[in-house]
Amino acid sequence: MNKQKKIGLAVLVVILLYAAISVFFQYHYFIGTKVNGYSCGFRSVSKTKELIKEDIKAYKITIKERNKKKESISFSQVNLAFKDDGKLEGIKAQQKGYAWITALFQSQDYRDAITLTMDDTAFNDTYNNLNAFNKDMVIAPVDAYSTYDAASNSYSIVPEVYGNTVKRKQFKPILKEAILNMERSIDIEKKDCYKNPVYKKDTAEVVAANKTMNQYVRETITYDFDDRTEEVNAKKLSKWLYETDKHEVKVHSEMVAKYIKNLAKKYDTVGVKRHFKSICGNDVEVSGGTYGWKIDQEAEYNALIANIQKAETVTREPNYSSRAASHDGNDVGNTYAEVNLTTQHMYYVKDGHIALETDVVTGNPNKGNATPTGVYSLAYKAKDQTLKGTKKADGTYEYETPVKYWMPFNGGVGFHDASWQPTFGGSRYQTNGSHGCVNMPPEMAGKLFELISAGTPVVVHN
Repeated sequence: MNKQKKIGLAVLVVILLYAAISVFFQYHYFIGTKVNGYSCGFRSVSKTKELIKEDIKAYKITIKERNKKKESISFSQVNLAFKDDGKLEGIKAQQKGYAWITALFQSQDYRDAITLTMDDTAFNDTYNNLNAFNKDMVIAPVDAYSTYDAASNSYSIVPEVYGNTVKRKQFKPILKEAILNMERSIDIEKKDCYKNPVYKKDTAEVVAANKTMNQYVRETITYDFDDRTEEVNAKKLSKWLYETDKHEVKVHSEMVAKYIKNLAKKYDTVGVKRHFKSICGNDVEVSGGTYGWKIDQEAEYNALIANIQKAETVTREPNYSSRAASHDGNDVGNTYAEVNLTTQHMYYVKDGHIALETDVVTGNPNKGNATPTGVYSLAYKAKDQTLKGTKKADGTYEYETPVKYWMPFNGGVGFHDASWQPTFGGSRYQTNGSHGCVNMPPEMAGKLFELISAGTPVVVHN
């Protein structure tokens, strides 16, 4: 066979071989063809479908969770299935059999070429029953916060807790898409589907709050009651302080108010029952009145809050709305006016000694005008006043009495001269007593006016 015939024969063989291969690839995928990651080269469409269906039967996705925990979902749990929608035939139709040789030089990688379906009800049931959502296993995230240690008298930061609470609504479509794409694993952490603490131990707000609270507990506010003191110290302050959700340091207003209320209950003496030793040496019991110590609770609340927030160490008196002579058992002191309703006698005591005494006429108890007992403060003193009774419908008053010396201690009740009284003392008050005032001989009223001053305690007892 000559050379020319040999060449012709070779060409014919090549043509026949190329044609045979072309016929093969008319019904099979080109070499190197990948469909959604499946190697389909040399496979027919039907064989490719069988491959996919078999793979689906073995499919499961592993869910990676925090603390190295894992769980999985298999195809049967969600009824995962292949949908024969003609996409594979479409790919094959694009690959013309005679162009098989081009596959050697071009990519044949096809994405989104397979459609899978699942039963939504089955998926929802499976999803909701994941261990990741088991309430007995789920730990909620916790922000970092400050806690007080009494031994060291300081606050330290408790680190945040990340927990393992999944963002259920956010993770659900992500997992569903992963299954439909037949992904083999999914990491909840990497998908940013965990609920995390907002404030961590090194977050600026947490650090600042811790610093502030430590400043607060290093202060001491001391109340001075002369013979006693009360301290607002670290132990007490640590119970009053708290952090808001945004880690702002606040003081429990109710606790502070309650503390001040208890201080007032302990130290206020206005209206309390007193055991008073009369200048005559008798022990008498008297209660009521307006004289004594009384803490201004609202003003003191504001002052104490300000002390705390300024981190001040200070010793001071509380704010008072009413003051007395001393904090001793007898807060009346050694200078006072005393009215004995039983003996109808009054004394003005100066520095523990009687400076003035006289018989008096007090309110008529038989007409409901008894002089009220109690401890009061002299409000003021004034000369040449007209004392008036209740105003009547016609515009006049029940009485209008001019006096030279007026020294009130309980509203309209006070000391004054009574020139109209022929006698003082004895039982005259029971028949010709006053409307409640302490009637005095004019001369003695004038002397008391010169001796007494506003604010002087007035003790009225039986």
